[in-house]
Amino acid sequence: MNRLQAPEYTTQFNFPAIAPEQHQLANQMQLFVINAGSQALCKIEMVFNAGNYFESNALVANATNSLMREGTSNKSAGEIAELLDYYGAFLETAVYKDKASVILYSLNKHLHKTLPVMMDLIQNAIFPEKELLLYKTNQKQKFMVNQQKVDHVARNHFNAMLFKDTPYDQFIEANYYDELSQIQLQNFFKDRYAGNGAYMVIAGKITDDVLNQVKQEAGIIALKPVNEKKNYINTQNGRTELLIEKKDAMQSAIRIGCRLFNKTHPDYFNMQVLNTILGGYFGSRLMSNIREDKGYTYGIGSGVASLLNDGFFYISTEVGVDVTTATLTEIYKEIDALQQTLVPTEELELVKNYLLGTFLRSVDGPFAISEKFTSIKDYGLTNDFYKAYVNHIKQVKAQDLMLMAQKYLGKNNLSELVVGKK
Repeated sequence: MNRLQAPEYTTQFNFPAIAPEQHQLANQMQLFVINAGSQALCKIEMVFNAGNYFESNALVANATNSLMREGTSNKSAGEIAELLDYYGAFLETAVYKDKASVILYSLNKHLHKTLPVMMDLIQNAIFPEKELLLYKTNQKQKFMVNQQKVDHVARNHFNAMLFKDTPYDQFIEANYYDELSQIQLQNFFKDRYAGNGAYMVIAGKITDDVLNQVKQEAGIIALKPVNEKKNYINTQNGRTELLIEKKDAMQSAIRIGCRLFNKTHPDYFNMQVLNTILGGYFGSRLMSNIREDKGYTYGIGSGVASLLNDGFFYISTEVGVDVTTATLTEIYKEIDALQQTLVPTEELELVKNYLLGTFLRSVDGPFAISEKFTSIKDYGLTNDFYKAYVNHIKQVKAQDLMLMAQKYLGKNNLSELVVGKK
C-alpha cells in the first residue's frame, strides 16, 4: 500500500443488508435475527412500549427502567451483577420518548447462564423501596445542581415550549421526585413491560443453539393486550419567545426550533441534508460563523429529531451573556441565507459525501445494523427506507433545500428560548 497516494474517490458502495430474519415465538412475540457476526457473541434487545409518552406521572418511565436492575423476586441486585460479571456479560436498560429497552451483551457459550437473568428482570423486577429512595434522593440532588446550569434549564423548558399539552411535554420540577412511589413503578412495569407490543432483536454470530435458547426463554413470557395509543394531535405552535433570566449567569443557553414531522414524511430526507448544512456537522455554517469566525461559542449545532407521533427541529448552543443578542442575529442570518440563496455546488457535494460516509460507518457490524433496524421498525418502515435515503442524498438539489428552508424555517414558525441574559 502506497500511503502517499490517496484512495480512489467513489460514492458507489455495496448496500448493507439491514433486513433481519423474522420469527414468531410461542407467545406470538416477534423475534428479529441479524446473523452477521464473526465473533462468538451476541446482543439481545427487547423493546417495549414503555417510553415517557405512556407515563401518567412524570419520571415514572425513567425510574422504572433504571430500577429494573435493582432486584427481582428471585435475585438481589448484587447477585445479578455478580453473575453477569462472572460470565463476562453486560446488561443495560434505556428509555426514550416512545420506547424502552433491555439489552444483554453476552458470549454465546455463556448464554444459558446470562439470558435467564435478563428474562427474570423483564418478568419479576420488584423495585425495592430502599433502592427507590436512594434513586429519588440522588436524582433530585442532581436535578437541583443542574438547575444552576443554563443548558439544563433550557432543555427542560424548550421541550415544554414545543410540546405543551401533549404526552411529549414531560416538564420536570424538583418535587416530582418526591412524588415517585413504589406502586407507581410496579404498576407501570406490569402494564408496559408485559404488553403484546414488545419484540426482540438479536444480532451477532447467531447459531442454531443461540436462536433456540432465545426462543425457549422468551417464548414463555406471558404477554397481555395493552392500549398502545393516546389521543394526539400534531399541530404547529407558531412563533413563541421566552427569556428565563439568571442575573448571575456567565453564559446564556439558546434554543431555537419548531415541531416538524417524523421519518415517514416525504420531506424528511431533504430536511436531514438542510440541517447538516446549517448545523449538523463540524463544518456547518453555524459552526463556521459563530464558533470559527465570531468566537462566540465552543460549539453550536442543529438537529432533526423523529418521534412516533411527531418530530422537531432544533438549534442549540451556549454563549457568553455579552454576545447573546449578536448570536441570535447570526443564527437567523444563516437561516435567511438558506432561504434566499442556493447552496453552492461544492458545499452541497461536500455535505453529500459526509452524509454517505457517516451512514456507512453507522452500519458497520451486526450491533450497529440492529440499531438501524430498531430505529425504523416501529414506524412500519423497511430496508427500502435506507436505500431510498442513500439514493436521495446522491440526487438532492440546491433548489430542493431552498424550498425546505422557506417552507419550514421561517422565523414566524420558530420558537426561541434564552436562559441567562439577553
